[in-house]
Amino acid sequence: MQENKYSDFRQFLEEELARRSQSYPRYSLRAFARHLEVDSSFLSKILNGKRTVTMRTIRMFGERLNLTPDELSRFGEISREKKMKRKLERLLEKMPSEEREQSTISLTVDETRLPEAKERIKEFRKELAQLLDTGANQGKTYQISVSLFPVSGFSVND
Repeated sequence: MQENKYSDFRQFLEEELARRSQSYPRYSLRAFARHLEVDSSFLSKILNGKRTVTMRTIRMFGERLNLTPDELSRFGEISREKKMKRKLERLLEKMPSEEREQSTISLTVDETRLPEAKERIKEFRKELAQLLDTGANQGKTYQISVSLFPVSGFSVND
């Protein structure tokens, strides 16, 4: 598997099923489910986005698909990021705007400067955490999120 080729485990499963079907025209969702040792309706729900892919599912399927520990770890990381994003989105929907500070900036970037930018982001997070962390269990818990990612050069198929 190529590093970062798949945006998530569901996409990997879809492409694995397509690859197997191309090699063996009679290969089906049911055959893939048998290989993964799960019910075909369970696999269908995962592939259709009607069921969340859990870490347990990633480990179980990954073992049966002979994924490396690094591949499993990467898919686990993506899964955790998506879970946290969904949780934060639900939280933000309920939160009054005066209780949060949120902004976005988009700009064209000299990619040779990205390593320096990423290092500065790490330093900023550390400094801000030191400024705000009281060390006590008083007050509210806040989430600080700083992201740097390309928004051009990719297609969105949602």
